[in-house]
Amino acid sequence: MTWHTIGFDKNKFFFETVIKNGQLSHAYLFTGQDMIGKRTFALELVQNLFKISLFRGSTSTRLSLYEVEPLNNPDVLFVNSANSESGQTIAIEDVRKIKNFISLSPYSASPYKFVVIDNAYLMTVEAQNALLKVLEEPNLSSILILVSANSESLLPTIVSRCQEIKFQPHSQTVIKIFLADFKLSKTKIDFLTDFANGRIGLIKKIIDEKSFDEVKESVEEVMYLIKSDINERLTIAQKLTDEKNKAELPKKVLYWMLYLRMRLNEPKTHKILKNLLVLYEVINKPQFNQRLALENFLVSLA
Repeated sequence: MTWHTIGFDKNKFFFETVIKNGQLSHAYLFTGQDMIGKRTFALELVQNLFKISLFRGSTSTRLSLYEVEPLNNPDVLFVNSANSESGQTIAIEDVRKIKNFISLSPYSASPYKFVVIDNAYLMTVEAQNALLKVLEEPNLSSILILVSANSESLLPTIVSRCQEIKFQPHSQTVIKIFLADFKLSKTKIDFLTDFANGRIGLIKKIIDEKSFDEVKESVEEVMYLIKSDINERLTIAQKLTDEKNKAELPKKVLYWMLYLRMRLNEPKTHKILKNLLVLYEVINKPQFNQRLALENFLVSLA
């Protein structure tokens, strides 16, 4: 198999082995911290499975499908909150689309249809219960991959019906190998290596979007919040959780955590980080009130 995804050697070896032995499961749960590369790995795995199955099968013109990007492949359904009606959760309507999708025969010569559910923890309880029925009665021609940084938000019955594949943070050596392909100063390379805490996906996002200024702004913001009085904090909380900004809050809080992790030798940082982790987990659950959670965190800074 050909892999372009950096790192995750154990996971690559695992899938190469189960594919060789014909032991693929009908459902996997990819877990690990945000923006580490789980989704990228999932899509490349799907691409590799198409290449293998199509080369083993028909030599018709449908073989050209293996060159199609997974997200444009008619036998791949990619589900995430951004494509849902609410734009914030994965609802029962999305699971109904999954059921309809896997009920149809594969279009290509591949024996499989693939469903990748990104940020699966954003599924509503109703959606999870509906998906549970799919997992309880698996279609032999479908493989589901759930990608989640927060498996605790999933029903235990869903977790138990998936084979969990854990993704560990990348080492600094792997990250520096990755960064060697970019024309960055040593200062930026060192900063990104420390800041990302093993998240190559985060580094790539910062570089691709040229968002160093956004990171800097977030760093300045959290330092200002720590020093400001309670009234200023609550005013900022209102701004960060309004309709215009609330979608960006999880990323902003992640930046706060990563920056403060670099300053663990300073007083009170451990306590702030602990409370930030709680905040991060809460605001990634759509059923909770973001503003209330942020205000509670800001009050704890006093």
